[in-house]
Amino acid sequence: MQAIFTLPKPFAAVLAVVAVVMTFVTTRHALGQDKEQMSPLIVRVAMFAAEQDRPDLYQDFVKGHLFPTLGTVPGYVGTFLGRDAKSGELISLSFWRSEAEAVRAEEAVGRAIRALPPGSAPRPSKVAKYVVEYRDVKGELSK
Repeated sequence: MQAIFTLPKPFAAVLAVVAVVMTFVTTRHALGQDKEQMSPLIVRVAMFAAEQDRPDLYQDFVKGHLFPTLGTVPGYVGTFLGRDAKSGELISLSFWRSEAEAVRAEEAVGRAIRALPPGSAPRPSKVAKYVVEYRDVKGELSK
């Protein structure tokens, strides 16, 4: 069987990560187990080039600016920050109750970054937002 189209490796990897993480972000149980209407959820995916592979450089920014700023924006659910151990590419997955709230957070974080010295925060090479269609949470992530 021949593929109709192929995705660039980084994009395909992001989609795979998003598919896995989306299932672990909310407080609902597996599809079909919960008959209630679930609240809307948006995942914002930001990719950062491998040359920014220095998470230790951004620790002050993440703990002192990013997480506190995100926490003040209504509709914020949570964030996962990760790094591909082989390529060094960084990824940010943040979850929001609406796309408008994700946009407000981008603006708030942008203001925080502009107030910092250059190079204090990583810059995304790609940002996309997705509507979460299905979700499931178990274990530690549901607490």
